[in-house]
Amino acid sequence: MKYMNMQSMNLVIIPETELIYLKTSQAEILNELKSLRSSSLKEPSPSHITAKEYMSAVKICRSKFDQLVAANKIKTIKKKRKIYLPASEVDRYFADPTIE
Repeated sequence: MKYMNMQSMNLVIIPETELIYLKTSQAEILNELKSLRSSSLKEPSPSHITAKEYMSAVKICRSKFDQLVAANKIKTIKKKRKIYLPASEVDRYFADPTIE
């Protein structure tokens, strides 16, 4: 075990109220930093999602997806070889009683 040299140790005495203020201020700073970090990690919600993401979100298979598209029950957008849907279609799938 290593012992500290008493000559190198500096002590500072402050009133208890100032110590409490310092601790709460540091806690507030830490909370703000954590909230900044978590908010910067969030991605903006996309306005369109892929067909795979849609099928995963509403828990349907590809054949059911194709049936909904063929019956014009959901809106799709085709760009090159990808199929996209407005992200609002996920909510509409559960809210619209005509979609089965």
